[in-house]
Amino acid sequence: MRLLTLSLDAFDGPVHTHPMLELTRIERGSGLRFIADTVEPFAAGDLVLVAPRVGHAWWTGRADRGPGAAAATVLQFHVAPVLDGLPEWMPTLGALLQERAAAWVIHEELARELGPALQALAGTERLELLGLGLALLARIAAPAAARWRRPLGTRALADDEPNELMARRVDQLLTWIRDHLHDELTVAAAAAQLHVSPAAFSRSFKRLVGRSFTDYVNDLRIAEVQLLLRRTDRPVTEIAAACGFTTLSNFNAHFRRRLGMSPRDYRRR
Repeated sequence: MRLLTLSLDAFDGPVHTHPMLELTRIERGSGLRFIADTVEPFAAGDLVLVAPRVGHAWWTGRADRGPGAAAATVLQFHVAPVLDGLPEWMPTLGALLQERAAAWVIHEELARELGPALQALAGTERLELLGLGLALLARIAAPAAARWRRPLGTRALADDEPNELMARRVDQLLTWIRDHLHDELTVAAAAAQLHVSPAAFSRSFKRLVGRSFTDYVNDLRIAEVQLLLRRTDRPVTEIAAACGFTTLSNFNAHFRRRLGMSPRDYRRR
């Protein structure tokens, strides 16, 4: 188990996958959170538990970057198969990791309660960190805490997981999509990144990411719209155009389908 205390100008790392269970708390900053097939806005106080071998990244909006603008506390734990045989493991973390969710967003009330405990792990010795860290993770995974966890995304079954090379290529592609979000993104251009035909790309993308390329791009753009509606008073039409939507009717349809309300109603919440 290890604890990382990050202070950065921005969250801008690539989408990446690793074999560790990861608990991330955002101390400073806001932007978009990429986990598996989901994209959502995040802000300070955001607490998320990410399952092993799930692609993830946090990205700070261009207007919110600067010295020390982004900070996070990250707890990582390597889940060894031997743990499944421990009776103390299965009722909490073991049972949670048998779910298909890619991650779990922790409700803000529990996140506020656990935040100081996570920060207090800094500077603890390895054995103490292991004990306190596992106790904190077990608190999140306990059956009684289910109402404070929101499942996020879908994780592949072991037999369906891409091999390491394919997983790395998918992570690179998702990073490319993020970095070119304001450009005209087409299946043909994305397929060229992987050197495959558009038809083969479309089939593989849906199988590996869990949704079509077009749906993923639109969801990413809607998530950025959400962020700008929260953070600015710019007109809705201007925000939609800035996030890559070429027609207002198309934008409104996607927004309502994803969030169940109009952009103006979302801003008034």
